[in-house]
Amino acid sequence: MKKEKILFAPFMVVLALPFLLLLSTESPAQKFPSKTIEFVVHAAAGGGSDIMARMMQSIIDKEKLTTQSIAVVNRPGGSGAISFAYIAGKKGDPHFWLTATTSFLMTPLQGQSKFNYKDFTPLTNLAYDDFLIVVRADSPHKTIKDLIETARKKPGDFKVGGTHAPGVDAIIAFLIEKETGVKFNYIPFKSGSEVMIALLGGHVELASANPGEALAQMEAKKVRVLGATTDKRLELAPDISTLKEQGINVVFQQFRSIAAPPNLPKEAVLYYEELFKKLAATPQWKDKYIKENMLTPDYKNSAETLKLWESENERYGKIMKEMGAIK
Repeated sequence: MKKEKILFAPFMVVLALPFLLLLSTESPAQKFPSKTIEFVVHAAAGGGSDIMARMMQSIIDKEKLTTQSIAVVNRPGGSGAISFAYIAGKKGDPHFWLTATTSFLMTPLQGQSKFNYKDFTPLTNLAYDDFLIVVRADSPHKTIKDLIETARKKPGDFKVGGTHAPGVDAIIAFLIEKETGVKFNYIPFKSGSEVMIALLGGHVELASANPGEALAQMEAKKVRVLGATTDKRLELAPDISTLKEQGINVVFQQFRSIAAPPNLPKEAVLYYEELFKKLAATPQWKDKYIKENMLTPDYKNSAETLKLWESENERYGKIMKEMGAIK
């Protein structure tokens, strides 16, 4: 009888071994993240997305919000198409992030990328870039209504500067045209800084700019702000009235989201949601980044970000068709 028990014991150990190994093995959530996270910026260094990514990297590192380091990598080209293809090809890998702004939707809508928002995992939306309508400080136009009246008298002659068309600036100009019945002469430039130089040099009469871009010129009294394309007045610039308040129903903001490759594990999405929520609550993010760049904070989780992309994609598609930019 004792001999049977001795033989039986090893047999039970063998049977139990797979279950013991299963219990001792770390779950994917425990192992994640297991290596450096590559944070891909879809635009060149020095731009808004690059500044945001590097600020995020700095805060995450300082606050120790994750166990692994963050490496910011710029992959510009094709209005974001190059970086979109790169991230879409990392299917299921949770160690890649991607900056996502208006080009994330507009580039695929124009047929310049075969990957659209449905080919990515939404992680979060963190903020909105707002826009100010500005003229030179010595412009004869004191209000947006003054400007519209002048533009109405010379259809197709009133020069408006902005970045490439169809881009955000072109959309804002089109929405003002549609709302007021005027026709601008839209002149595209390579960057926001070139637009500002053209405005100050008198080569264009009107431009739209992010508050952060226009702030230095405002403080130097080189530009006059005629209104903001926000739904409500900017918290950090309460004296600037909205276009809506002035009878021009144009509201437009640029979202700043973070995307990831398709088919991300659920535990990775939950992990990142919590990480970005903590990031958005840090004093450095709220004071150093949001306030200094005059952004509107807006933390959203993965599901909320997807809804934002869906609604904005529909909106952009409709506007771009009306503009004749897409069929």
